[in-house]
Amino acid sequence: MAPAGASEGQLGVPVGGGVCRDYSGGNGSVGCPDKSSPVSVMFLRTVELVVWPEAALEIRRLAVMAPAGYWQQQVDIAPWPARSAHVAVTLPEGDILLMGGVGEPGLLNDVWRWTPRKCTLLEDMQPLEAARFGLECSYKCTSSPIYGQWAQLLDAPWAPRSEPGAVWTASGVILAGGRSSLGYENDVWVWQHSGDFCSVQWQGTWTQLTPQAAWFPRHGHRLVGFVTPGSADVDTVLLVGGFGGEPDSGEVIRGKEPDPADRPNPRNDIWCGNKDLSNWGKWTQIAPTAPFSARAQFAAVIAPTISDFSFVLFGGYDDNARLVVDQWQWTGENTTFRCEVQESTSTEY
Repeated sequence: MAPAGASEGQLGVPVGGGVCRDYSGGNGSVGCPDKSSPVSVMFLRTVELVVWPEAALEIRRLAVMAPAGYWQQQVDIAPWPARSAHVAVTLPEGDILLMGGVGEPGLLNDVWRWTPRKCTLLEDMQPLEAARFGLECSYKCTSSPIYGQWAQLLDAPWAPRSEPGAVWTASGVILAGGRSSLGYENDVWVWQHSGDFCSVQWQGTWTQLTPQAAWFPRHGHRLVGFVTPGSADVDTVLLVGGFGGEPDSGEVIRGKEPDPADRPNPRNDIWCGNKDLSNWGKWTQIAPTAPFSARAQFAAVIAPTISDFSFVLFGGYDDNARLVVDQWQWTGENTTFRCEVQESTSTEY
């Protein structure tokens, strides 16, 4: 006989706070007793399946194949214009800064900030309007980490561009290079912010650190940030690869085939910038070339489980005009944390 509160041959298994998926087979099943609960991807790896064949109570282990994590669409149509080749950076407080790219109007330099909060301002007043009036939002905000809200900040003073590099650092958000209507860029900017939500300080300010860095102008490169020993935040940044060369005069136009004569030079060099040494104004080349083919539009992430100063590079678009599927690991020495190149000497007899 089935235990009290359960129907014979069936066991309801709640998953992830009431979200579950039904399973049935043989003499038993697992599922949601309350069919009104939402059905989504199941997180279980294994469950105990309870069955009652004839008069005997048996517990059998059922292995369930389930993906790790799940996707959820937060917004169908975001308030910012559709775009590609933009950058986004996570801020320490959990907000996200989205910048630049190319859309239907052309190259962009608008800046949008997503915050995991829902706040109600004065009636008929938008967050940006409140910020311009310098309103300090002392009222209570409701946490909404899933959906949050977007606020448009003032346009950046740097030239509209696509595929710049961007990373969070101890100084703020560093944005470097990209492709503008005038060609390839090698300027470096920092965005800094403070203050309460919707205040003027919350919008942040941009400061140009250098109009021309030592590295060749480029786009499609990547910035990778590291926390040096004894530091609390990212204070060393590596700039890797990208398409670069001398600036060209070709305007970026969506749908237009580039002239082969204007084909940019892909690169596989590595440059280093450090907050304490030059506040990102000076950059040191620590590797003129790499063993992998020169490329742009790849992915690069830090790999702290490998070492304190290591990153992994995936794929990209290389100098043979092909998409690549390789993977490379880079590991630096302790001196590289401060953008110093350790040279070795040898004597032949």
